[in-house]
Amino acid sequence: MKGHLDFEMINAFTTHTFGGNPSAIVFLKEVLSDAALEKIRDNFNQPIVVYVSPANGPPDEQGVPRFGLRWFGPRCEMRICGHGTLTAAGAIFRRLNVPAEISTLEFQTLFGTLTAKRVDDKIQMELPAGTTIPASAEEAKSVEATFCRALGKPTVALRYVAHGGPGFENYLFVEVDISEGLSTWRPEAQYFAELDTRTQILVVTSASRETGISYETRMFAPRIGVPEDHVCGSAHCLNAPYWAVKRGYPNGHEQHAKAVSARGGEIWSAYFEGPGYEPGRVQLRGHVKRTASGTLDLADAVIN
Repeated sequence: MKGHLDFEMINAFTTHTFGGNPSAIVFLKEVLSDAALEKIRDNFNQPIVVYVSPANGPPDEQGVPRFGLRWFGPRCEMRICGHGTLTAAGAIFRRLNVPAEISTLEFQTLFGTLTAKRVDDKIQMELPAGTTIPASAEEAKSVEATFCRALGKPTVALRYVAHGGPGFENYLFVEVDISEGLSTWRPEAQYFAELDTRTQILVVTSASRETGISYETRMFAPRIGVPEDHVCGSAHCLNAPYWAVKRGYPNGHEQHAKAVSARGGEIWSAYFEGPGYEPGRVQLRGHVKRTASGTLDLADAVIN
C-alpha cells in the first residue's frame, strides 16, 4: 500500500464526546484486500471501522450520491451495522461537502441497498424491519439460566425470548421485566457466548420508567469480540417493530429509545408496515458527534 487514507472518528446516537458508539470512517481511494482492511481495522481498535468507497455508477435520476460501505468489527466483517451507517453518512455529508439541496445518500452493502438522509440536526436511515420467532419453553429456560450465571443472580424475570427471523437469524431477542433494572446490570458478558450456537448478537430490552422514553435496550456479542456494544443501531430493526406491535402504536409512530450501556445513547425510531412498506421498514434517527479527523499514513505499510 502507498500514500494515505483520510479518516474521521465519529460517535453515533449522541451529542457527547464520551457518549454513544464510536467508529472510525475510512475513505478508500482504491480497492484494498481484505487483509489490508483487517490490518487497518486493528490499527484503529474501534468497535467498528467503516470503509467508504465510490459506488459503481453515477447518482440516480434525483441526484442521490451512491457509495459502497463495508463494516469491520473486532473479529469479522459485519453484514449490517446501524451505527456505522449513521456515522458514515455524517462523515460524508461533512467531509465531501455534499450540497445542502441533496439530503439523501445511498449505500451499497452486503445487506443490500441502504439510504441515509439529513433531518434537522440528526441523520436518519431506513433499514428493513425484522421479525421474531418465539423460543420454546425449554430454550427460554436455558436462556434464563445463562442470564443468571452472567448476572450472578438466582432468577431473572424474562418476559419474552425469541430468535430473529429472516435476515436476523443470528440475533436472540429478549425482553426482561422492568423490575430487572436493565441499566444497572453489570454482567460477565462472556457467559452470553454460551447461548445456542446460532446466536451471535443478543438484544435485551425492557420498558422504561423514564418519562418520554419508549423502551430501554442493550446489546451483547462476545462471540464476535464485542462484550457489549455501546449503542446498537441494527437492534432496533427488532426493537421498533416489537414494541410498536406490543403497544398497538399506529403506523410510523415515533419511539424514543435509550441505550443504557455505560456510554449510553438515544435513538428515535418509527416502524412502518403495510402497502408500500413490504415487508416492513424501520426508520432510525440519531445525532452524530465528530471527535477527530486526520490521515492514516500507509507509506511503509506491509501486508503479509
